[in-house]
Amino acid sequence: MSYVFDVGDDTVWSPSLQVGDLYVRFLCEIAETLGVRTGLTAIASDMYEIDIDVFANLVRKLFDVYFSSGHPVLRGLIEGVLAPSVVVLERGGRPLTPSSDEEREFIERARGLSMAR
Repeated sequence: MSYVFDVGDDTVWSPSLQVGDLYVRFLCEIAETLGVRTGLTAIASDMYEIDIDVFANLVRKLFDVYFSSGHPVLRGLIEGVLAPSVVVLERGGRPLTPSSDEEREFIERARGLSMAR
């Protein structure tokens, strides 16, 4: 069994149940901390529709927080959610445009994650 994350008619990610559950929980907590919505709408307990515009706003804010912080623990906590979010955003047709080598390298590492569709 797995989670399903869809943007429109396209499945952009289908992680295992444990990974999907943790991702949703972490993303919701981060969104609440940042004061923004996730863009996720539960269709079933393991299926989510993503409003790509709302999700893009969250990911861009999270990206900005990550790259503006020099705090290693904060960055470590954010990275586990940000990396798959960057891939989901890209698969949803909204890739981030890096403005530095560090950002470009992060996006490339994120693309290297094994993320089933």
